[in-house]
Amino acid sequence: MDYADAQRVEGIFFKEKDPDSQPEDVEMVSVEGSSESVNARYDMDREKKNLALIINNVEFDESTGMSYRQGSDRDASAIKKTLKSLHFEVIDRKNLSVKDMKQIFKDISTMEHAKYNCFVCVISTHGENNNHVCGTDGKVKLDDLVELFLPDRCPSLIGKPKLFFVQACRGRKEDSGAPMHDAGDFRVKYQNVTSHKVPLGADMLLAYSTVPGFYSYRRSTTGSWFIQSLARILEKHGDRLELQQLMILVNRKVACEYQHSSTRKKQVPCVANMLMKELYFYK
Repeated sequence: MDYADAQRVEGIFFKEKDPDSQPEDVEMVSVEGSSESVNARYDMDREKKNLALIINNVEFDESTGMSYRQGSDRDASAIKKTLKSLHFEVIDRKNLSVKDMKQIFKDISTMEHAKYNCFVCVISTHGENNNHVCGTDGKVKLDDLVELFLPDRCPSLIGKPKLFFVQACRGRKEDSGAPMHDAGDFRVKYQNVTSHKVPLGADMLLAYSTVPGFYSYRRSTTGSWFIQSLARILEKHGDRLELQQLMILVNRKVACEYQHSSTRKKQVPCVANMLMKELYFYK
């Protein structure tokens, strides 16, 4: 993938510099041995709370042409219960306009987060191509909301995990599935760098209910495949497994245990991980 292609990848919301442009003089910093001085886990102090925001958009203005999202209340209830069991203080909002969505994101991003270990946001709504999510009266780029939590906009969350879980369609394509063949595990080695700065995207995770361009399924009686799976996995293993292990279980549950009853279509979540440490919740 070249630079031009990378700029078009959905979900990448940071301004990039063309690698072919004229390089500037930079000071090179040695990273040898620095990994030993960095804690490999995020500090989840049991004396502190965690903060969560749930946005559950169910009813939409008639002018938008968007349908009622039956079953979404079950998602909101399930994930709220699970987050509270993991010591999250939950802010619960329903049927927000685009303006109200922007405002609640701005309000939380400008809060003082010293008393919180981490921030989680769950958005359950209609969605469209190009990373758009919907308020009750229109659509907004998810990137514009998430950017409010970047270090330069939300300094009190620097170095703390910021997790976004998005239940929304990302297009109109449907996944017909394919025969599954097991593959071997692999590991990626990395070094932590001791520095006075962090990249703008550091310490974030964005978990989408589906891959770019595809439908995200929801049952009217039981809720969405993704949020229900997330709530159950966090409830069962949330205080025992590391977050990446948890998300693999969520991916597997959605992909293997669900299938559209009539069309036999499938779905798999998509996780963009910029976390730099291991994350363990607690009960």
